[in-house]
Amino acid sequence: MTPPEPPFQPLRPRDPRSVGDYRTVGRLGAGGMGAVYAGRAPSGALVAIKLVHGDLAADPDFRARFRREADLVRRVSSPCVPRFLASDTGSGQPWLVTEYVAGPTLRQHVRDHGPLTGGHLRAFAAGVAEALRAIHTAGIVHRDLKPGNVVLAEDGPKVLDFGIARALAETAITRTGGLFGTPGWVAPELLRGGQPGPAADVFAWGALAAFAATGRNPFGTGSAESVAVRVLEARPDLDGVPEDLAPLVTAATGDDPARRPTVEQVLSELLGTEPTRVGGTGAEEATVRVTQVLREQWEAPSPPAAVAPHRSPTPNPDSARTPAGAGGRRWAVGVAAVATVLLVTAGGWYLGGRFGTNVDGTSARGTDGSEEGRVGGTETGAVSGAGGTIAVEMSGNGLFTVHADDSGQLGIAPGFDGVGPVLPEEAERAESAVATVRLETVSSDAAARTGVTVFGEVEYVADNGEFTLRSGDFTLLEVGEGMDPLPDDPTADGRPAHHADPDDVLVTVDPESPGAEFEVRFPGAPDSGLLAYLPAHDAHGGTRYAVRGAYACYMNWHPYPPVDMTDEEFVPCWEEPPSE
Repeated sequence: MTPPEPPFQPLRPRDPRSVGDYRTVGRLGAGGMGAVYAGRAPSGALVAIKLVHGDLAADPDFRARFRREADLVRRVSSPCVPRFLASDTGSGQPWLVTEYVAGPTLRQHVRDHGPLTGGHLRAFAAGVAEALRAIHTAGIVHRDLKPGNVVLAEDGPKVLDFGIARALAETAITRTGGLFGTPGWVAPELLRGGQPGPAADVFAWGALAAFAATGRNPFGTGSAESVAVRVLEARPDLDGVPEDLAPLVTAATGDDPARRPTVEQVLSELLGTEPTRVGGTGAEEATVRVTQVLREQWEAPSPPAAVAPHRSPTPNPDSARTPAGAGGRRWAVGVAAVATVLLVTAGGWYLGGRFGTNVDGTSARGTDGSEEGRVGGTETGAVSGAGGTIAVEMSGNGLFTVHADDSGQLGIAPGFDGVGPVLPEEAERAESAVATVRLETVSSDAAARTGVTVFGEVEYVADNGEFTLRSGDFTLLEVGEGMDPLPDDPTADGRPAHHADPDDVLVTVDPESPGAEFEVRFPGAPDSGLLAYLPAHDAHGGTRYAVRGAYACYMNWHPYPPVDMTDEEFVPCWEEPPSE
């Protein structure tokens, strides 16, 4: 009898029903390189299958990256890292299989049940340190340790996702000037352009331990810029970390990597033993001790509740909103700072103009200066009683930041300014930011290189309220002869446009459920064009706002665009790959 399936997201019509010898039974997530599926081995055991997107598999750089990832995962052996099972990096769509780890992520557990305490917390800290010891023993730096990448399994924490790990002896396969990682968990030396090393993982361990102990991001929330400034100024919030852990966590999150403890020293402090070498008998003894600690002090969490593709919105037009980060610190960095802390996207992105018009090409500003209704959805007519403006700006390569201005103090007027920042220079972006939307693109039909799938993740960064993302927020516009390659308003010149279902709610995020992934398909869209993002009038908490948006250029045939965000270089979109 086949065992029942856990509550995975259901497979979609275009998802494979098998990968190698493994049968797919549900979706676990998606990322820049591919999708992750739950599967069944021939023995019936549950497994996790990572499958590269079809169009990326044809790119030799992406294939080399995935081959390297599989090699890195194969090297690591630890009770706190999922076991490598199989891979095929030479197939048409390369894949990698590891054991399936059941349980909530640390972020999910803290959200639902609060911080870890007592022996449970120390066992967590020791388990993650043991995973890093094994990772470093294999000559690898993880580079993306964060609450969403640690699962609390029945027998202990499991560190996941080697998608951006790198071998210490290798040159990272990445775009020049790009930095992998997640703001708030990236070590300060990496923000300054340094090379990733074990000390950067120790920094992330300290931040992770602080989050587990307090339930708060140690460097706070808000825009990527504001979080980066706190990291660079070494200002973690460690209030509430237990006294017996506080000195170790403080040292681990210090600014100077040379003064942080090594992962061996971290384990020594947690286990009350002498520091071990990176490899050899001492390391094996440390693993045994950690396993014993987990057996004695680990509290197996309840499995997470059913996983749904999205949560239906519950708008509340009467809800009041306090600006995110009210009373927070002013930040003193510009767009350039954000560009140094972003994940590199799968598709090529170029920064384009900002706009405030409707997605069918009509002006967002009525003849009387009022904001017209949003086209493509159910809303038409002037926006009456709008509480302010929702403004979208490009914060970095593939990352949009959504700002909500209730009071009008930011001076955001309906309309568009063409290329340039949406908010005035003196604006406190950290206080107006409500969400970030990270976008990537791949071809829906890899063989014909037609159709576009837009996918990514939304993170809520405000302290209250909620934000809803709909399919209709996105429009793909074509480029070509006779069309301005870098228009002020990409929707106003009559160029062909491709739309998705305007009323399809993709995700709703709020402080309790701040992160979510999404995917939208545009079957008829070309492989290169302009992607316009214009939120719905009621995207923020149900209150009706005037809206203005942003657009970017996507080019799926150009996975590593030569974008120099630090110089705010606005590069037009090409219809076809440039000739050599």
